[in-house]
Amino acid sequence: MARSIRAYRFITVFFFLALIGCEQKGPTAAEPPPAKKWGYLIPESFLTSDIENRLSAYDVLCIGVYRLNAKGELYKTPSLSKGQRQMLARLQKKRALYPLISLRNAREGARMLDDPITAEKAAAALITLLKREGYDGLHIDFEYLTGRHSKAFGAFLRMLKEDPAMRKKTLSIAAFPPLHGKPEEAAFYDLTVLAPIVDEIVYMTYDYHVQKPGPVTHLYWVRQNLDIVRKSFPMKKVWLGVPSYGYEWKGPGRPRAVSEAEGHRQCAKFGCERHDSGMLRVKREDRTVYFSDAELRQSMATIAAEYQTLGTATWRVGFEQ
Repeated sequence: MARSIRAYRFITVFFFLALIGCEQKGPTAAEPPPAKKWGYLIPESFLTSDIENRLSAYDVLCIGVYRLNAKGELYKTPSLSKGQRQMLARLQKKRALYPLISLRNAREGARMLDDPITAEKAAAALITLLKREGYDGLHIDFEYLTGRHSKAFGAFLRMLKEDPAMRKKTLSIAAFPPLHGKPEEAAFYDLTVLAPIVDEIVYMTYDYHVQKPGPVTHLYWVRQNLDIVRKSFPMKKVWLGVPSYGYEWKGPGRPRAVSEAEGHRQCAKFGCERHDSGMLRVKREDRTVYFSDAELRQSMATIAAEYQTLGTATWRVGFEQ
């Protein structure tokens, strides 16, 4: 009898330990995928000595700037050397490469969109570019138009999206955030029009101040904009635009763009402070500088992850230290 009890106890303990082992080997909660990184670059970006290493850190590269005029023609394209094109071809083997399509100016863009025939001509020019260069999609950056052209913009994007050449390609746009500048300019990016058409949107959460001294972005302002966007558009299709640059204001007029490296040099020479926006500020008697650094960009990456966006989009590669 005692032997039977001991055997029973042994079997019970063995079963309990086996059960624990099974629980320990069971599936764990899936961790969210790491945030992706998008990098904008222009020919000047290639002046950076270690540019290929820098570009290798990005999951998406966007080369610009291509510009459309009022006639629907690509009147300007990036001037790249043979070596730079070869570099992009190497990088494209492991990441997406898009062209950055902009306008000659807002007035010409409005004229192009107002005429359906001209808009169709412009769309055809972009499809030709896509095929010729072997890009993985198209990235459209039309700025400073108003809500009056939002439907025409949607019609233009739909022409691109429905072209057979865009199958398995990505159609994305850059957009001012809802609380950026003039309300009528933000209204151009009407999500009721855009949401059914575009695959992704890069929200340009920078240039918070341009005409007068102030931070180029502000972490609280970034959150405010994302809170508005997520009510109408899925965060899994959003890239959070991040500045790698700063501005120096000296007297009236537009400021001068400064790199992170230059910002740090001024900081070391004249002193600086962390502004409540998240940016570093150098304040002197005759000028003011706000610039981006790694800490600011990490704070914005944290916000991007918190809101479960695709990741961050840096304007532009080469300005960061």
